[in-house]
Amino acid sequence: MSYELLVISLKWLPPVFFGIVFATAVFLYLSRHRLNVIGYPARDRSVSGGKSLIVGSIMFRFFYAFLLTVSQYYVWSQDKFTQILLNSSLVQTIPISGIFNKICQLPLVNCQKFGYFLFYSYGRFWLNALISVAVAFVFYLFLKSLQKHQARFFEEGEAELGFLSALIVGWPNFVVFLSLVFILVILISIFRRVFLKQFYTTLGWPFILAAFASLVLGSNLIAILGLGVLYI
Repeated sequence: MSYELLVISLKWLPPVFFGIVFATAVFLYLSRHRLNVIGYPARDRSVSGGKSLIVGSIMFRFFYAFLLTVSQYYVWSQDKFTQILLNSSLVQTIPISGIFNKICQLPLVNCQKFGYFLFYSYGRFWLNALISVAVAFVFYLFLKSLQKHQARFFEEGEAELGFLSALIVGWPNFVVFLSLVFILVILISIFRRVFLKQFYTTLGWPFILAAFASLVLGSNLIAILGLGVLYI
């Protein structure tokens, strides 16, 4: 595979994958109240399908980090200069702590030979995956706590929809996503109260609309808001 084709493939893989996941999640959300099919309630299909999408999204986050790591190794191995980086240990002045320190202690990991490459890959690829999954999980815990005390804001499966939406947008788009959710909740609530005479708004549609906007405009909004420092 040529370098250009490799770059293009890696660039478009996440948007394509998460675009499919997002479209599937919207379909499941919209079909959750449809008639039962062959004794399998639509609501059950929606919940079961949502959980599968969550697991698949988490797996993809780490698989993509692995794929980037392998691709980076391949690219560096093609040049004599960058081959030196593959066989370099970490410079002693670089502090090693936390998760990366644990990684270096694993039996199959050689930080003396591949130290620089592993440190580079961890900071460039794996850290983003870890943060994306972590913030999505913390957001899910917040939603479950809110649902416990304010159940009127949720329909069944919407906490999981919020979890999945956070996984889809990833870090740092999660910051944009979270801000849009709060704004959309207010706007939709006003619309429903004024025009539909409905006084409660659940979080499903704000999650969907905020996730869509974050996928399409997230990087632009981060640049406009000066949040580029959040990129890992």
